[in-house]
Amino acid sequence: MRRAACLLLLVFAPLSVSACGPGRGRYGKPAHNAERATVAGTEVSDEAFAGAVRDLLASEPNSRERQLRLQGVVGRQMVRVAARFKSKDRDRAVSSLQGAMYLVHSGELKSEMLGSSGLEALQSASDEFAKRGDEGRARASYEMLMRISPPKEKAEIKAHLDAIAAWTRDTAGGGVMQTAGALEAAAVTRHLLEPSQEARDEAVARTMEFIEKAAAVRTARRARGTQVTREEGLEAVRALETGATVLAAIHLRNADPQGALGAIDKVKDVARPELVHALEAVIEKPESDRWLELARMLRPPPRQAHNEDEDFGRDSELLRVASFAAAAEAYRLDATSPEPAAFVAAMLVDLGMCEAAPAILVDAVKAQKDPRILGLSLAITMQAMGRGLEAEEPDSVRRTFRAAAPILAAADSQKKTQPSPARVYGMMGEIEVREGHLEDARRLLTASVEREKSGTVLLSIARLDWHDGSVKNAEARLKDALGAEDVVKDPALRGEVLLLQSDITREGGDASGARKSLSDALRDLAKARGAAEGDDRARIERLIARALDRFGDASARSSAMKALERALEAAPRDKRQSAATIGQLVARAFVKNDLAGARDGLSRGLGAELPREDIVYYALWVRILERQMKKAPPNAESVADRVLVEAAGDPRWIGRVAAFGAGKIKVQELLAAAQTPTQKTEALFYAAMERRVAGDAKGADEYLKQVMSSPGLDLMEVALARELLSGSRAQIGGPVPEVGLP
Repeated sequence: MRRAACLLLLVFAPLSVSACGPGRGRYGKPAHNAERATVAGTEVSDEAFAGAVRDLLASEPNSRERQLRLQGVVGRQMVRVAARFKSKDRDRAVSSLQGAMYLVHSGELKSEMLGSSGLEALQSASDEFAKRGDEGRARASYEMLMRISPPKEKAEIKAHLDAIAAWTRDTAGGGVMQTAGALEAAAVTRHLLEPSQEARDEAVARTMEFIEKAAAVRTARRARGTQVTREEGLEAVRALETGATVLAAIHLRNADPQGALGAIDKVKDVARPELVHALEAVIEKPESDRWLELARMLRPPPRQAHNEDEDFGRDSELLRVASFAAAAEAYRLDATSPEPAAFVAAMLVDLGMCEAAPAILVDAVKAQKDPRILGLSLAITMQAMGRGLEAEEPDSVRRTFRAAAPILAAADSQKKTQPSPARVYGMMGEIEVREGHLEDARRLLTASVEREKSGTVLLSIARLDWHDGSVKNAEARLKDALGAEDVVKDPALRGEVLLLQSDITREGGDASGARKSLSDALRDLAKARGAAEGDDRARIERLIARALDRFGDASARSSAMKALERALEAAPRDKRQSAATIGQLVARAFVKNDLAGARDGLSRGLGAELPREDIVYYALWVRILERQMKKAPPNAESVADRVLVEAAGDPRWIGRVAAFGAGKIKVQELLAAAQTPTQKTEALFYAAMERRVAGDAKGADEYLKQVMSSPGLDLMEVALARELLSGSRAQIGGPVPEVGLP
């Protein structure tokens, strides 16, 4: 694999060198000039994105370098926005669009900056905001869309804009203050997403009108005792308490302190003196510390802190973005200062630019050499990797990990950080296991355990050893894991180690040894369950169910079902825990050919409103049992059919799986559509099930053996294949030890 462009230190062209020279005048002189990692240009690849965002934030305002970098970074981000809308990840797509636009200041937006995917991204965004009834952002996206749409589509866009204007007027409320407040909020929200001068000027004008009307209400009440409704009064208070700060924040969203001070000069009687002084200080001497103080002042307080202080309500996002812009200026002027670097990095994670977060932190880490700063940087890196994983974007996670290489190297030179670099390596290794890249996973997990002994990591390596046929190595890893600190402290993790130890021993023919490990696991888990709560309790109950199912007699199976019921009760509102429990419930029913139990599990999943990524698989397993047992409802769709048909149009892999389950594509088409190691493993499993439904047991077993040897180690389908091939040999029989379970 070629080296990531964002990690190369490239030589700038003469134009770029002069553009990033010492700051002058109103923009300040950087105390630390961040060395550029990328060439300023209008094209940015995914691999170069992290370094390009860092270099953009280091560029001087209004410079040629910033213009070039903006076009490249925003254009690449719009590609991602379009892709995320296409994959139905709407919330992440919206965050990513906001991220692109929050980087752009008023007057900088050019049509070419939106790139080749801008039209598609903004069309999707406009539809999404319109559906949400978010008139401010809907208007912003339609206004930007108007810039780049073909002439024949402009009339329709104009009609949408007219409709939004009418909607805003008609739904503003019954009173003067409510109307003014609604118009102010819509204009401010528009400018947050649309960095144009027109949007800024409208936001300023509407905010000024809001303040002026509130001042009139106050004057009328003082002079004549005029009373207003509670709703009108609340809006008047909001305008007078927060209006001046909002005015300043509109300009600071664009890193324009001069404009902010000029705006609030007109409403000095309601302006916060400390904000005025902070603006004057930044204008007088633009330095990192002064911008940072302004960023702190603007940062909205947590929701629970909104009591007697200012309540910015609908304008909280404006303050957050203005604070981000101020922190970005503090970072530009001193990239080695940890607080602005951490603030900017954390915001980039929220705004769909995860891999850029570690790159922002590198200069501070290198300069400060402080374990606390290293720990914070590693924590932000792990958060960024987790967001990429949640979004099912493994390549984004890998780019984040690569961008963190200098941070990991610095952490290795320290005695101790929290979290440790070992945890980052371990997390990346677990992700590669999940993605089926087992060689990469082993390398990363080994790097983790070399730095810090971890039972979790040793368990993962043992699974890799067992998969590769290295039974003795796997057994040695598990024995070592039982002495690790995290296993000693975590009964559920100890239970997982013992269960795997029992499975490996049983497959090796040692039934007595397998029984001992299984009994030890059940005893420890039963003892721990009483003190556990919530997520921990649910996890322990699921492991108890697995252990009981391994014994295999009727009473054990009944007790296992009770344990799963208790797991559902332990964390009823946690969708991840519910998905894990219901998935185990449906899977065990599938292995036992228990159609009623599988249908019950699917119904529970639907009742819990679990995401499509889980429900489709449950429905597919139910549908396979229905076909195998020829018990589908006559002349009607089953619940499983309905789920699969609804999901078949999803453009992601999950849609291909659903289409196969619904009978819309053949298994050969599913196999051909599989691209990643895990997708290929899943397709092989369902090819095996197709053979089984057709009565070809031998052919099914051949496919299941391929599934077992495939790299999709972390998939439920691999566990199902092992169970189906093992049959009764997967159980060791009774008696079940008495451990005091209910």
